Amino acid sequence: MSQVTITPSQTQFETQADETILEAALRQGYNLPNACQSGMCGTCIAQVVSGEVALGDYDDCALTDEDAAAGMVLLCACQPKGDVVLDLPAYEGAKAIAPRTMHARVAHVDIRGNMALLRLALPKSPPFKFYAGQYADILYKGTVRSYSLANAPSDNGVMEFHVRLREGGVFSPALFSGSLKVGDVLRVRAPLGAFTLHNNSHKPLIFIATGTGFAPIKSLLHHLRDTDPSRSVHIYHGAQTADGLYDEAALRELLYLLPNARYTPVLSRADDAWQGARGYITEHVLHDYADLSGYEVYACGSIDMIRASKQAFTAQRGLPETAFYSDAFTPYVARAAA
Repeated sequence: MSQVTITPSQTQFETQADETILEAALRQGYNLPNACQSGMCGTCIAQVVSGEVALGDYDDCALTDEDAAAGMVLLCACQPKGDVVLDLPAYEGAKAIAPRTMHARVAHVDIRGNMALLRLALPKSPPFKFYAGQYADILYKGTVRSYSLANAPSDNGVMEFHVRLREGGVFSPALFSGSLKVGDVLRVRAPLGAFTLHNNSHKPLIFIATGTGFAPIKSLLHHLRDTDPSRSVHIYHGAQTADGLYDEAALRELLYLLPNARYTPVLSRADDAWQGARGYITEHVLHDYADLSGYEVYACGSIDMIRASKQAFTAQRGLPETAFYSDAFTPYVARAAA
C-alpha cells in the first residue's frame, strides 16, 4: 500500500494494489474533484509535489504533454509508486460534502421518447446536501450507474435524474419497461463529482450541453435562480432532432426567472419544419462570440463535443483553459456495487 497526501487540505489515505488514486479516495469517502473517471475530462488534475506515480491511459485534451512534463497528473488515471504528496487546491477537505449511501423511493417516472425523468424521494433526516452540478451513483442489481442531479440544491428532499434508454443495459430498460416503478426502493450514493459553479466569480457564463448533459446544466440554472439570478448566462442545448430537447418547458420556466439568460437550441439532424439553429453547438458559440477571454464555459455531454469546444474556444476565441469546466459523458465502464 501507498500513502497519498493531498495539500493544502492535508487529507491522507492509502491506496491498494491496482487501484488509482481517485478510486482509493472515493472508496474511503474522500470526494476529490472528478467527473468522467476515465481520463477524458481533466477535472481531477493535480500537481505532484513529491513521490512518483505511474500514469495510465488518458486523453491528451485532458492532460497535455506540457502539463505532464510539469508534473501534473490525472487522479483517475494514475497509481502511486510509493508514498506521494499531491497539490489539489480545488479540494476543500473537511469542508467538502462527504458522499453517503442511502435508500430512496421512486416517486415519479416521466417517459419522453427515449428519455426518462426520474424523481426519487429521500429520507427527511438527515437532510441531503449537494452542490449544483454534482452526480449520484445508483446501486442496482450489483452494478453502479452514474447520473447527474438535475434539481436544485434547495430542493433537498428529492433527486431528479435524466435517463437515456440504453438497449441491453441494466438500469434504463427496467425503468422504461415499468418493471422499476413508483414505490420501489433504490440505493444511491451521493453527492459525487466537482462540476460545480465557482461562486467567487461574476464572469458571464456559457452553458453547453448535448443530450442528457442538460441535467447538470438544469441544476446549475436552478442554483443561479436561487443565488444570483441577474448573472449573464447563455445556454446552448444540442440534440439530433427536436425530440432531443426533452425538457424544454422546464428550461423556459427557468429562463423567465433569469432576466439575463439566453437560450439557443441546436439540432444536427433537423427536419424541414425546424426554424432554429442547425449544426453543432461549437460552431454556434464561435459564431456568436468573437472573444471569450472574459467568460466561463461549462460543458456537459459527449467527449467529442467537449474536446472540440475546448480546443476551439481556447485557440480561436481566447478562452483561458482554466475557465473551461466539463463533465464528459463517456462509454459506461462496469463497476460493482458495494
